Amino acid sequence: MKHSIIQYTVKEGKATENEGLIGDVFAELQLLQPKGIQYQVYNIDENSFMHIIAFESDEANKAFTNLPAFLAFRANLNERIENPPVRKEMVQIGTYQAAG
Repeated sequence: MKHSIIQYTVKEGKATENEGLIGDVFAELQLLQPKGIQYQVYNIDENSFMHIIAFESDEANKAFTNLPAFLAFRANLNERIENPPVRKEMVQIGTYQAAG
Protein backbone atom coordinates (compact mmCIF):
# COMPACT_ATOMS: atom_id res chain seq x y z
CA MET A 1 0.00 0.00 0.00
CA LYS A 2 1.39 3.40 -0.99
CA HIS A 3 0.96 6.13 1.66
CA SER A 4 1.30 9.88 1.15
CA ILE A 5 0.90 13.00 3.23
CA ILE A 6 0.02 16.31 1.59
CA GLN A 7 0.19 19.60 3.50
CA TYR A 8 -0.72 23.12 2.45
CA THR A 9 -2.07 26.41 3.74
CA VAL A 10 -5.04 28.17 2.18
CA LYS A 11 -5.35 31.91 1.79
CA GLU A 12 -7.15 33.91 4.45
CA GLY A 13 -10.90 33.45 4.08
CA LYS A 14 -10.62 30.27 1.96
CA ALA A 15 -10.71 27.62 4.71
CA THR A 16 -14.51 27.20 4.67
CA GLU A 17 -14.58 26.82 0.89
CA ASN A 18 -11.74 24.29 1.06
CA GLU A 19 -13.49 22.30 3.80
CA GLY A 20 -16.68 22.23 1.74
CA LEU A 21 -14.88 20.83 -1.28
CA ILE A 22 -13.17 18.21 0.89
CA GLY A 23 -16.58 17.33 2.35
CA ASP A 24 -17.85 16.76 -1.19
CA VAL A 25 -14.99 14.30 -1.79
CA PHE A 26 -15.88 12.40 1.38
CA ALA A 27 -19.57 12.34 0.41
CA GLU A 28 -18.74 10.90 -3.00
CA LEU A 29 -16.40 8.32 -1.45
CA GLN A 30 -19.19 7.32 0.94
CA LEU A 31 -21.65 7.01 -1.95
CA LEU A 32 -19.40 5.06 -4.34
CA GLN A 33 -17.29 3.20 -1.75
CA PRO A 34 -14.32 2.51 -4.02
CA LYS A 35 -12.03 -0.25 -2.77
CA GLY A 36 -8.38 0.08 -1.81
CA ILE A 37 -8.43 3.69 -0.56
CA GLN A 38 -7.77 5.07 2.90
CA TYR A 39 -8.24 8.84 3.22
CA GLN A 40 -8.11 11.25 6.14
CA VAL A 41 -7.98 15.04 6.21
CA TYR A 42 -7.10 17.28 9.14
CA ASN A 43 -7.44 21.03 9.61
CA ILE A 44 -4.45 22.41 11.49
CA ASP A 45 -4.37 25.98 12.80
CA GLU A 46 -7.51 27.02 10.89
CA ASN A 47 -5.92 27.64 7.44
CA SER A 48 -3.55 24.66 7.20
CA PHE A 49 -4.64 21.24 5.96
CA MET A 50 -3.09 17.78 6.00
CA HIS A 51 -4.35 14.97 3.78
CA ILE A 52 -3.21 11.41 4.52
CA ILE A 53 -3.99 8.95 1.77
CA ALA A 54 -3.13 5.37 0.97
CA PHE A 55 -3.81 3.36 -2.18
CA GLU A 56 -3.63 -0.42 -2.51
CA SER A 57 -3.07 -0.21 -6.28
CA ASP A 58 -2.72 2.11 -9.24
CA GLU A 59 -6.37 1.37 -10.04
CA ALA A 60 -7.42 2.64 -6.59
CA ASN A 61 -5.32 5.75 -7.14
CA LYS A 62 -6.99 6.36 -10.50
CA ALA A 63 -10.45 5.75 -9.03
CA PHE A 64 -9.78 8.43 -6.42
CA THR A 65 -8.15 11.01 -8.68
CA ASN A 66 -10.95 10.62 -11.25
CA LEU A 67 -13.78 11.24 -8.77
CA PRO A 68 -15.77 14.27 -9.98
CA ALA A 69 -15.67 15.77 -6.47
CA PHE A 70 -11.87 15.39 -6.33
CA LEU A 71 -11.54 16.96 -9.77
CA ALA A 72 -13.69 19.87 -8.53
CA PHE A 73 -11.46 20.18 -5.43
CA ARG A 74 -8.36 20.36 -7.64
CA ALA A 75 -9.90 22.66 -10.28
CA ASN A 76 -9.29 25.96 -8.48
CA LEU A 77 -6.79 24.79 -5.88
CA ASN A 78 -4.15 27.33 -6.97
CA GLU A 79 -6.63 30.14 -6.28
CA ARG A 80 -7.17 28.90 -2.69
CA ILE A 81 -3.66 28.06 -1.53
CA GLU A 82 -0.76 30.27 -0.49
CA ASN A 83 2.02 27.97 -1.76
CA PRO A 84 2.15 24.70 -3.68
CA PRO A 85 1.23 21.66 -1.55
CA VAL A 86 4.08 19.63 -0.07
CA ARG A 87 3.67 15.91 -0.75
CA LYS A 88 5.75 13.26 1.01
CA GLU A 89 5.66 9.52 0.55
CA MET A 90 5.50 7.50 3.77
CA VAL A 91 6.12 3.90 4.76
CA GLN A 92 3.71 2.59 7.37
CA ILE A 93 5.40 0.84 10.28
CA GLY A 94 2.23 -0.07 12.15
CA THR A 95 -1.30 0.98 12.99
CA TYR A 96 -3.67 0.49 15.89
CA GLN A 97 -7.36 1.21 16.30
CA ALA A 98 -9.24 0.23 19.44
CA ALA A 99 -12.29 -1.94 18.86
CA GLY A 100 -15.68 -0.47 19.68
